[in-house]
Amino acid sequence: MEDRPDPLYDSPTYLMFETVRLVRRTAAQMFPGQPRMPQLLVLWCVARHGPLSQREVAERLRMDAGDLVGIVDALEDAGHVRRRRDPDDRRRYALEATEDGRLSLGEGLDARLRLNEILFEPLSPEERLLFRDMLLRVLAHHDERFTEEPEPGRPAPAEGLGGRPPTADRAGQQTGAGLPSGSRASS
Repeated sequence: MEDRPDPLYDSPTYLMFETVRLVRRTAAQMFPGQPRMPQLLVLWCVARHGPLSQREVAERLRMDAGDLVGIVDALEDAGHVRRRRDPDDRRRYALEATEDGRLSLGEGLDARLRLNEILFEPLSPEERLLFRDMLLRVLAHHDERFTEEPEPGRPAPAEGLGGRPPTADRAGQQTGAGLPSGSRASS
């Protein structure tokens, strides 16, 4: 019988699934009690764009509104967000980040930087950028939130990617593959 490679090891979706499991395990071990990624995302969204209704948060993050209720409740119980009547529409509530929430967000983002350093230690700095840019390209192909230009003060993806999905020339060939000219994926 011929020795064939394991099909799961050849599947990017399986490898991403296992990577997500690794991220969750490692984050729970390194930072017990720190907000999990969904809480951090909601807090970031409200701090950055608030005040927002829960519906607006759910739409911005593409999160199920039912799941969001529990996350907002936990953030409110922790004193990180507050619900206030929306002055423009008294029938709805607007979410705002508190000062404690903003401090917690900063700590959470710092913790995520340390987590990234540990998880991606086997990769060189150039490989980390390439990996990030490839993930952004896949996401941008399916979700316009990842095609936006970076905000001032935020680093742009690698030259040639521009945060936008590749375009096709007249012959249908993809251009702008995301690698700077002269780059190789193996570097």
